[in-house]
Amino acid sequence: MSILGTAQKRLEKFPAFDGFRGIGVLVVVFSHFPDVLDSAIYSAVWKANMTSRIGFVMLDIFFAMSGFFITRLLLRERASTGKISFKNFYTRRALRIFPVYYLTILVCYFAFKFQWADTLSLLSYTFNFYHPFHLAPHPLEHTWSLSVEEQFYFFWPLVILLVPPRLIEMVTGRLVPILAIASGFALAWMIGARDNVLSGDLVYMSISTRMLSLSLGGWLAVREFQNRPLMGLPCLLLAIGALVLLVADRAARESGLIANQGVYWTVALAAYGMISVAFVATMVFDRGIFQRWLTAVLSVSILRSLGNISYALYVFHLPVLFAFGLNDGTLNGNRVTVMQTGVAFVIMMLLAIASYFLIERPLQSVKAKFSGDARTPKRAEGGPVPTSVA
Repeated sequence: MSILGTAQKRLEKFPAFDGFRGIGVLVVVFSHFPDVLDSAIYSAVWKANMTSRIGFVMLDIFFAMSGFFITRLLLRERASTGKISFKNFYTRRALRIFPVYYLTILVCYFAFKFQWADTLSLLSYTFNFYHPFHLAPHPLEHTWSLSVEEQFYFFWPLVILLVPPRLIEMVTGRLVPILAIASGFALAWMIGARDNVLSGDLVYMSISTRMLSLSLGGWLAVREFQNRPLMGLPCLLLAIGALVLLVADRAARESGLIANQGVYWTVALAAYGMISVAFVATMVFDRGIFQRWLTAVLSVSILRSLGNISYALYVFHLPVLFAFGLNDGTLNGNRVTVMQTGVAFVIMMLLAIASYFLIERPLQSVKAKFSGDARTPKRAEGGPVPTSVA
């Protein structure tokens, strides 16, 4: 089915994704918090979170969500006008991302006395390539995922514009994901024998490997425009297969069958991509009882409000932990008090709320001038990845 046939359809809003952003940012913030001395409940939840590594899965879902929302807007603009306004696209992205991000870099530069090399990588959105080679604890080490996002924004509009409509599903759903997995194995083969840790970190943080879920999210947007839903049994099988693959991958690493960290992470990212596709497809296409229940839970106003401040909370949380000496590099595995973590969390929340009302929300009206389509719902676009696991 041609994409052109859906050009005039109004893009459906998905309020539940805002709620998911709220839950996701809390999970990742909690993943970066230290364990505590004086609360058995907190410690048990913290250990369960670290053992399950759910934050890694959530991060990948965010990449798939980003690919979905960005691609659906680009597809609609191309179908409606026959072109894509790069000026409008990049202006919207800059207004959404740059103010909070660069303000944080400026403050952290003076507060933590950054070196020029890491500062330049942060300013240029290349920290995902810089950090694997410089693994010392860093107050903005979590922003490697924003580098991935920005690199995706840089070239993806051109891909959507130039790929013929008859090939777009094949490119987003097969070609790019296959190349992404191949790039992971290539990095593992080229670097693993020389530096095993570097191999794993490069696979985990590179745009080439992360294009797996970003492109698959775009593929779901293509299927939405073609009215070809992916739901039900295929999504269930993807999720089950991913869990089996993750268990086998971890068992193989722990037993020594997979010694190369790059190989381990390539397999893990493939499994994460399967889960991400299953989750996003269920939220977008399914209308069954599970989707309705999940949508009802994630659409709760407090979760959606957390979703609104998730980007700022994500950007601010690690610098606050560093400022309080609550980061892993400072503590060396030591535990702290609940009061210390509570104070840090309150400060993060206050900063995120202030950022939303003083910076992000005022810029929404400016960004709307570059939407190119007055009918596009205000929150249809989605924001940058609001969570990351360093």
